[in-house]
Amino acid sequence: MENDPNPAARKALKTVILRRGNQVLISVSTRKLVPGIEQGKLFPTDEISSDGIDWMPLGEHKQLHAWFKKLSIPPTTDENSADEPLDKEFFTDGSGEEHLPPPQIQRTLDEMSKLIDEINE
Repeated sequence: MENDPNPAARKALKTVILRRGNQVLISVSTRKLVPGIEQGKLFPTDEISSDGIDWMPLGEHKQLHAWFKKLSIPPTTDENSADEPLDKEFFTDGSGEEHLPPPQIQRTLDEMSKLIDEINE
């Protein structure tokens, strides 16, 4: 998550990418993050990203850090927490809408597709 010198110019994110260990969930609604913390489904060591490139632990996120502190959830140092499965059902948007991946990921996928096509020629 880049530091934008003009915070007013940033758009509020509706979805983020969520990562725990090698598990990744794309298009997680930002509205699910606080309930996920409150219900113990997210750890301070879980990471979020807007583009799949820059990642930030939830416990270090400016607004979300306060929720962990408010609920007295200590930073997770347990190595096994990365192995605990993310609750995909909880974090999946039940609207039935298909969300497109963030633009940077879409560009990367497009580039990879072109490279694979070139290799197969």
